[in-house]
Amino acid sequence: MMGDLSLPVGAHHGPDAFVVEGQKERIAREARAIEVCLSCPVMVQCDAYASSVTAEGKLAEPDGVWGGRRSLERHKALIRARHVRVAAPRDRFATVQKRAVLVALARCWEPFEVAAAAGVDVRTANWQRSSLMRLLGLPKDVSRMRALAVARERGLLDGVAVVADDGSVPAVPPPTKLPPEVPGPVSAPVLSSVAVLPVRRSRRSRVRVMPGQLSFESLISSSLGAAA
Repeated sequence: MMGDLSLPVGAHHGPDAFVVEGQKERIAREARAIEVCLSCPVMVQCDAYASSVTAEGKLAEPDGVWGGRRSLERHKALIRARHVRVAAPRDRFATVQKRAVLVALARCWEPFEVAAAAGVDVRTANWQRSSLMRLLGLPKDVSRMRALAVARERGLLDGVAVVADDGSVPAVPPPTKLPPEVPGPVSAPVLSSVAVLPVRRSRRSRVRVMPGQLSFESLISSSLGAAA
């Protein structure tokens, strides 16, 4: 096999950690390395080896270009493989609330309308919608029509007429802002929450009053009378 003779030997792995490589230089180097991979007779086998998973759950070759794919591409493929969803058995959908929300979702899609049709509050309806998508093996950002099509394939909507939308309605709506609560009547203040102010009491006289003792006021009055 004749490769690109002008390509550096380490083009598939890049320079070592002590050499600075800019983003443009890296992209150009990886593009030239991929061109070599495309003409390699063992490209598929090379990719299969490098993208295989070790016992620790990591790629066999986490760095570099292998089998015509960059490291980032192979890591993204590994993440997607880890998040493959498996649909739950049909009996997991048999609860009354899940069945009511699924039927309501087939008839309407606005959060408050779905909640009213299912006979639950909007928070419960949205939570059940998320749970239904998870049980169906679908991501939360799936469209409503796609989710209902999968539910029909599973036999969960037998005899239920689906009201179609334009295909852009999400199966699980974004967080719904509930209307503000109407304040009720003001209740009487709770005794424990009222600040209790200390009551100042008059000080007791420290002078002990003896029987027959004249008061200060009476002494003043008698003195003034004698002077007159």
